[in-house]
Amino acid sequence: MDTTRSEQIIAGLQKCFRSGKSPKTSTVCCGYKVDQKGKLKIYPDEAAHVIYIFERFAAGDSLGKISDVLFLMDIASQTEKEIWSRETISKILSNEKYAGDVVLGKTQVRDGVRVKTTDPAIKTTLRDHHPAIISKKLFIWSPEQEESQTPFLLKIIKKGHMGTVRTIPPKVNIRPKL
Repeated sequence: MDTTRSEQIIAGLQKCFRSGKSPKTSTVCCGYKVDQKGKLKIYPDEAAHVIYIFERFAAGDSLGKISDVLFLMDIASQTEKEIWSRETISKILSNEKYAGDVVLGKTQVRDGVRVKTTDPAIKTTLRDHHPAIISKKLFIWSPEQEESQTPFLLKIIKKGHMGTVRTIPPKVNIRPKL
């Protein structure tokens, strides 16, 4: 069977992803550092900020409020900015790495443009790949998204004595503060 060069590259990447040996598994994000062996390890100073962000969001704080409080606590972002953008906080809240998992193949390049992968067969999930900063309970997977492994957080909104559940998409496009 004839396969295109693009299909061969995708197949090679998928094989690398499934083996767990892709360098993408150790991409550093806030709260982690890479040790001498190339493994992700928790960096406690930054991990405390990540835990704070997840706990405050779970308690009902908005992205803006979390940003404001981090500023008032004089905590700079990972890029040394005084004010954490809402987008940065949203990306932290949607990153499965904080629960110890890695999802590879979330994006692919089509016609020279990086786009989100819509085919769940292309994605590879490595569960409990590295030490988690937050519990899986705090990082909740939406049941309807479980097949595609797209993370969603549930936010409880109290209305009188009744409670309703609203899903918050992982990427909130809100203009950051200037």
